Amino acid sequence: MSSTEERLPSIPDVGSDEFDAMVDAEQTDPREELEKTDYDTELGLAMAEDAKRVSRGELSSDDYWKKYDEVANAEFGEVYRATPNPSIESPDQTISDETAESLGCSVGSMDDVACGLAEGGQEAAGDEAAASDDERWGMVIDLQKCVGCDSCTVACKAENRTPPGVSYNVVMEEEHGEFPNVTRTNLPRPCMQCENPPCVQVCPVSATYKMDDGVVNIDYERCIGCRYCMIACPYGARYFDFGENYEGEVQADGEVTSPEYGVDRGPREDGASPVGNVRKCSFCTHRLERGEEPACVETCVGDARNMGDLDDPDSEVSEMADSTRAFQLKESEGTDPNVYYLK
Repeated sequence: MSSTEERLPSIPDVGSDEFDAMVDAEQTDPREELEKTDYDTELGLAMAEDAKRVSRGELSSDDYWKKYDEVANAEFGEVYRATPNPSIESPDQTISDETAESLGCSVGSMDDVACGLAEGGQEAAGDEAAASDDERWGMVIDLQKCVGCDSCTVACKAENRTPPGVSYNVVMEEEHGEFPNVTRTNLPRPCMQCENPPCVQVCPVSATYKMDDGVVNIDYERCIGCRYCMIACPYGARYFDFGENYEGEVQADGEVTSPEYGVDRGPREDGASPVGNVRKCSFCTHRLERGEEPACVETCVGDARNMGDLDDPDSEVSEMADSTRAFQLKESEGTDPNVYYLK
């Protein structure tokens, strides 16, 4: 549908502020979330808020880690000291060499995380970095085509075998008007795969990192489950894996683990990671590596989801993202998501 065509009568004319409010309404209470962990709640709240300031350009990454290096060292100990210098982008370090050398964590860039994944058991993700250097994956979701069927949610859970309470793709809904004159807004929300992700900035052990292809991934071998990234995410797109299973509800529940990042981690019933880790949408990295679309895109009933290379000006998603109908969620946060929506 072009920007000059009339809006479908069943689609309400909702502004981007109202979409942002729908996201905010789904957020969990940050203090309540952090109090479930063994780590410092006040430190997590402060680091998450300042990580958002870094994304908004109100605080430099240098100043951020100068502020939190000492307290992070005291709170997280050796796992922090053995971590490469925190930064937002890979492969370019976003803190100065002088600052990097002054920190309690190891000298090295965030790229060391992606390049060293083979040692942590995520070999496929390391290969993916080399394979996708020339692409920046992005998704465009046409809200006038989304019918609210939740097929993306179901397909994602089936593909990634996520446990109860973990849904990488959710569809937020809001009704307008009074019966019988009612319209509905459907807002699908995967991970935004931000260019300036506060979740990467806040992680004290560099478990969350951004690949050159634009996808933000998680190294489960590094993740310590502090959940600071969960409250730093402005979109509520991260979940903690408590180890629950759909016991008795699905065949072989707990016996087959997620194919994320192309790694076989053994049965969930053994309690191996990602149990105890934070999890999120990775644009189905394992499917992208096979030349396939993410499960949510492939199964979208209304053909509302589109996937492709945002850096290719001739790609369909690039043209969609440049249309007058396009917008990003919570643009004021400065995260610059690689997920766009069409109004």
